[in-house]
Amino acid sequence: MSRFTYQHLLELVDGDHEFIVRLVEEGLIEQRDDFMSVDVDAVLLARTLWRNLEVDWPGIEIIVRLTAQLNAARRRVQELEAAVATRERPKT
Repeated sequence: MSRFTYQHLLELVDGDHEFIVRLVEEGLIEQRDDFMSVDVDAVLLARTLWRNLEVDWPGIEIIVRLTAQLNAARRRVQELEAAVATRERPKT
């Protein structure tokens, strides 16, 4: 998660105020004082799904959640592969 000002977030979504309101309502971003906690990849994915592919909000929520889970699983597999590779190295 990154911290953005509203203005910076507005630039990220090409000036779409209504989209930011919807992101807050749907819980994809959290607003705290003058800053917003934002997962930039999730926001950009949601924007693409909404604007370009016309996916509805329940679908966007599922896709964003599954994408995050898939990325976490990929990181875990990489960690496990690195651990196995370290153990398999011959000692000299």
